[in-house]
Formats: sequence, structure tokens, C-alpha cells
Amino acid sequence: MDYSKTQNGDTVSISFRGEFGFPDNPKAQEIIKEVKEGSSSSYSIDLSGLETIDSAGLGMLLLINDAAEDGGKSLELRSPTGQVQKMLEISRFSEIISIK
Repeated sequence: MDYSKTQNGDTVSISFRGEFGFPDNPKAQEIIKEVKEGSSSSYSIDLSGLETIDSAGLGMLLLINDAAEDGGKSLELRSPTGQVQKMLEISRFSEIISIK
């Protein structure tokens, strides 16, 4: 998985590309650190460029969400498609994290 981030006002947008799974734990830890230590109050993860996600990737999204909640920050997932959208639906992610 590759990712990039941009800041627009008080919102940090993070765009994921490729495949998101267990091997991406170090990158997920970078994002968690950014969320915990960053001064922004809102984070948005764009999933439109993500082709696949596995259960480890879903777990890492939950850890990113936990970091946001612990810091009183908001997190939303945006634009999932294909297999990623199906995995989020099957696991009922919309009950935990806002998906737009």
C-alpha cells in the first residue's frame, strides 16, 4: 500500500493506493502516529485508489480510528469501491467509522 497526505484547513486527507494488508503494518503505524501527534481535528482516508484489503488491513483501520477517538478527533473513510467496499459492508464498518 502506498499513501499520500494533504492538509486542507483543519482536515488531513490521506489517500491509500494498491493493496492494504499485514505487510503494511509499518505504514499504518506511521499514520497512527500522525493522528495521535498531529494538531488536526479531522482525518479523512480516501480509499478510491485501494484495490484490495484483508482482515489485517481492516484491523489497522480500526487502530487508526481508535487513535483518532482517543485524541478527540474525527475520522471518516471515503469512496471505497469493489472488493474494499464489499469487505467494509460485510464487516459492518459503517457502524463504527463514518463511510462516505
